Amino acid sequence: MLKYTEKDMSYYFIVFSSRSQTLNFFKILIDYGFKTSIINSPESISSICNICVKFLPKDFEAIKKLIINRDFSSFVGVYKYDYSTRNGIIKKIF
Repeated sequence: MLKYTEKDMSYYFIVFSSRSQTLNFFKILIDYGFKTSIINSPESISSICNICVKFLPKDFEAIKKLIINRDFSSFVGVYKYDYSTRNGIIKKIF
């Protein structure tokens, strides 16, 4: 499971509208050796599935390639959560 300290000011997460595809992608990332975890989807992200896959910002490009090379029909997007501000900012990046 990913652990973040106060010095880590952001993380990325992947949202799918399908719980099974979320869990499948999580397993793929684990199999590839990425440090990742399942978290609750932020309320501000509209998705049928209420969980998402959290990962380290340094892994974004490699994970983006995995998403592109696989057929995930329920893929909603990749988001960055920056909590350097008081309420945090969520921005779709892919």
